[in-house]
Amino acid sequence: MPAAAPRKHARLLIPFAALIALIGGGGALYLRAETGPVPNPPKGNCATAPTLKKGPQCGAWFGAYVPPSGDSLLASVNALEGGMGRKLDIVFAYHDMSTTENGRLLRGDEPEIGRDRLLLLGWESEMWDSGRSIPWRDIASGSVDGTVIDPQAQRVKEYGRPVLIGFDGEMELREGSGSPKEYVAAYRHIVDRFRALGVDNVAWVWGVTGYLGYRGQWKAFYPGDAYVDWISYDPYNFARCRKARWQSFEETVRPAHDWFVRNGFGDKPFVISEYGTETDLDRPEARGEWYTEVPEVLKRLPRIKAVLQWNAVDAAGCDFRLEGPGVLPAFSGAGRDPYLNQDLPQRAS
Repeated sequence: MPAAAPRKHARLLIPFAALIALIGGGGALYLRAETGPVPNPPKGNCATAPTLKKGPQCGAWFGAYVPPSGDSLLASVNALEGGMGRKLDIVFAYHDMSTTENGRLLRGDEPEIGRDRLLLLGWESEMWDSGRSIPWRDIASGSVDGTVIDPQAQRVKEYGRPVLIGFDGEMELREGSGSPKEYVAAYRHIVDRFRALGVDNVAWVWGVTGYLGYRGQWKAFYPGDAYVDWISYDPYNFARCRKARWQSFEETVRPAHDWFVRNGFGDKPFVISEYGTETDLDRPEARGEWYTEVPEVLKRLPRIKAVLQWNAVDAAGCDFRLEGPGVLPAFSGAGRDPYLNQDLPQRAS
């Protein structure tokens, strides 16, 4: 059964006009963070082994989302890796909360992919086949434990290898799912069920859009340090696609990073779960140049412990695939930097 496309990226269309209004109509998708330097954390011992819940002590993991090729995600992963000349550290895969194949955590060839890579599973409170959503209050009440939560917790437990799981990333865009309080209750309930069932090979990822126009909502959606291992956000250089100004990689990723640090989240590792750039029609070479910046920028932002390219076209037609003059070579060159070549964890703690 082919993996259905997640509805998540269709939602990027819904808030765009409101977001421009929040920003003031200037065409940029990110507000400037508060001014002033953000101090880096003390550098630890780089020889310390990485763990699933903290990432590498020094450097960052290098990953991607790639659309499945028919029934096979592995075929798409292998194709990208063949063009890059290296393996990905993390592969991002989306799942719904149905009882179909799309709701099976570790669906299809994902366990094979996870043998020598990490899996980041984005678990969405939706049923893609029907287009319906499960309200957060229903998840929090335990009404879907027997049909959805517990069976998938057991599957992840049986899988045994370290895995990252995020619940309803970009939740601030989900209309009709419930209130921030209900989201927090649902998130905590899922984590509590996994823990009660003895699932100890998971690190939990909490992710927002990263657009500072929504930053006033983020703290209300935060489930708390005891339930969150990684802070995630999804920065894109939309450029021509959203009539925004061109932004460098650093301009794209730094504002949300700095907001999180200034607002008490800096003790958690950060993962950029999705990122990418559109094309500058006046400078076709700019797309490739954008990726050459990645390693040096990440060295200046050492709290970012993982970055995942979103190698696809979104529902608005914004094209973030690694195509165009010099793009894949530049991305591959970034992936060869020693900073982005770190060991993977053998345990979850």
